[in-house]
Amino acid sequence: MKRKWLGIAGLILICILAGCGMAADETAVSADETTDGTEQGPEKKEEDDSGMETTSWRESVQKMFEDPYGDYSETGGEIVLLANGPVEDGGYNEAVYNGVRMYALGAGKSFSYYCANPNDSESCRELAKRAVEENARIIVCAGDIFGEAVGAIQESCPQTAFLLIDSVPHSAEGEEISLTKNVHCVLFHEEQAGYLAGYMAVWEGYRNLGFVGGREEPAVQRYGYGYLQGIDAAAKDLSLDDVVVNFWYADTFLPDIDVREKADGWYENGTQIIFACGGGLYESVLEAAENQDGLMIGVDVDQSRVSDRVLTSAVKNIGAAVTDTLDSFYANNGWSEAEAGQVRRYGVEEGCAAIPVVDTEWRFKEVPTTHFFEIYKQMKRGDRVASDDISAPPSVAITVNYE
Repeated sequence: MKRKWLGIAGLILICILAGCGMAADETAVSADETTDGTEQGPEKKEEDDSGMETTSWRESVQKMFEDPYGDYSETGGEIVLLANGPVEDGGYNEAVYNGVRMYALGAGKSFSYYCANPNDSESCRELAKRAVEENARIIVCAGDIFGEAVGAIQESCPQTAFLLIDSVPHSAEGEEISLTKNVHCVLFHEEQAGYLAGYMAVWEGYRNLGFVGGREEPAVQRYGYGYLQGIDAAAKDLSLDDVVVNFWYADTFLPDIDVREKADGWYENGTQIIFACGGGLYESVLEAAENQDGLMIGVDVDQSRVSDRVLTSAVKNIGAAVTDTLDSFYANNGWSEAEAGQVRRYGVEEGCAAIPVVDTEWRFKEVPTTHFFEIYKQMKRGDRVASDDISAPPSVAITVNYE
């Protein structure tokens, strides 16, 4: 049996993923205690006491993605990831995929991934059925689009476990369906990450902001409404009355000419920074930012390495949550009583909602990292609250132009 890591090694793996819970909390505290307001830069190779060059942690992570035992399989893996588009998209899907393969490679479990058309719910249902027919033990579904597929087959496939990320089982009309015991759902407090990104953008000096969301799905809405709440809170803290936000859903998660033209128009009319929230559509927003000398806020993962136009990103530690949940599933030989048919949500309290600070380029000029950590701690203590209500846009004093 080729179980390659256990116990402490598993915790190290989660730490490397910049994960949730204790590992993330320790990262935040450590950064807070050692930060003096100067910029944080990407970790580079260092020399040890002997003068020899050491390997950065990021290079160590890449080595962990090597597959010497051949755990990856094109079809028929014990763990199957269903993604709503390419898995190596530099964003959401890749974060889920990294969580799956980190666990599978570490635990010696075979794994496969299948990519659905993000604009075709039927392809999601077909892929879910295919994974079941190929005897997957657990199917990891990335994104709300798979909620309908799982809702349709969960009862008829009791022998198959489902891990839904950012979704719960629902009907074709969007009505939630009760979870069966073979399903566990992981959601996030995206509103908290959106709040922090919006708050810091205004504190940095931006007064004309934008939000381009993919579809009006819960995760995207929470990001957007949290963003508005953070902008509003910063405006109040700074006694501002001139803050304006343009807000629009593109109805796509892919690069799109309409997205680029919308962002182009906003930048031309004075928008300074746009939160691009929805898979690959950020590419179109980024193109407009480069054309118009604008800035962008990334989503889900740290996208600062994509372009120097990315001021920051609203992130949730998806990969670590996936790894942590898979580890629990196998440790309990299936879903535990606390997980079977249940939903768990990760946020600031678990160290899973923030903007990147450690191992990134801090591009804020007016906001020291110490100020971010103070706001972060206030949110963690409950002194600052971002509502997760998506039944209606939040009540704010700033001007919001819904398009």
